[in-house]
Amino acid sequence: MTQRPAPQRILSESEHRLLAHHPGTPEDHHHYLDAPLDREADELLSQGTLDDVVSLAEVAPTRVAQIMGRHRLVLNRLSHHPSYKKLLTLTWDTLDAETREQHLDRMVRLLLKMARVAVPRRSRRDGKLESARYRFHSDELDLEASLDRMLSSPFALHHSAPADYADLVVKERTLRHRAYMLMLDKSRSMRGSKAVSAALIAATLLLNLLPEDEWGAVAFSDEGHVVRAVGTRRVQEEIIQEILGMESEGCTDVACGLETGLEELSRARVHDHIGILVTDGWLNTGPDPLSLARQFTCLHVIELPGGDPAMCTRLAQVGRGTVVRVRELEEIPRAVRRCLSW
Repeated sequence: MTQRPAPQRILSESEHRLLAHHPGTPEDHHHYLDAPLDREADELLSQGTLDDVVSLAEVAPTRVAQIMGRHRLVLNRLSHHPSYKKLLTLTWDTLDAETREQHLDRMVRLLLKMARVAVPRRSRRDGKLESARYRFHSDELDLEASLDRMLSSPFALHHSAPADYADLVVKERTLRHRAYMLMLDKSRSMRGSKAVSAALIAATLLLNLLPEDEWGAVAFSDEGHVVRAVGTRRVQEEIIQEILGMESEGCTDVACGLETGLEELSRARVHDHIGILVTDGWLNTGPDPLSLARQFTCLHVIELPGGDPAMCTRLAQVGRGTVVRVRELEEIPRAVRRCLSW
């Protein structure tokens, strides 16, 4: 009788994540899977092998965050390690308050450094065409206005030399003032690295706005609250720290977030109300948000992983905006730029 081979074991999600960082089979790394994870994380942190700690944090970020609280001195010493940023990103919203406070300044500096990658030239001309003196901003000549200006110049009555370029009049687009509202999903599904992603999105937005632009920020789960009211002035670091300190909890009511954002935008002094919704699109409470999406001049959606891409796409389509999917922190600055250039 022919002996059948043993059926191939189906790997668990945690085993797949482990093998992505440690080649071989699960049996080659049984010490990661069978030994108490707390003891393993404790030993790895003591040894300073952050790459392996990151592997464990991808499987069990909450458990690893608890162990990190016992090794604050070690973490301080390893703050220049290449995996330090990744480890903090994975565990940030489950770290204890003292550990977060200890690393808050470093995290803010890291996010601002990443956000500055996508800072453009400080110019934007997207308003109405108006006649203006030539200032090297446009080459669309307003011939009739230019001739009138030249003929009315005292210089033209007494000289036959050609006019100076300063006498030229061109059609130039004016600056179109906008009000931006950042709406951050802080529901339970946004735990993990998504909390840091939201703070990086805010940092990138602040660095890319023109001084003439108005902006505000709200956060929501099954309730909404104002993080930064339209018209107030707060330093960048303060906003980022506040977002990093938010707790991810509650259900996801996108309609509540959009409604809170629209209410704040109603206080703006301009007519262009641009919404930037940061969410994974996973709705589990509240009414249909699509009718609210239509009330923005333009609604963009930055979609974080693990949710409902179809809902994010519908929200952006109804809101006459774009949806940008990001899966890594490094993708966020350009995603924000894409929303702002729409």
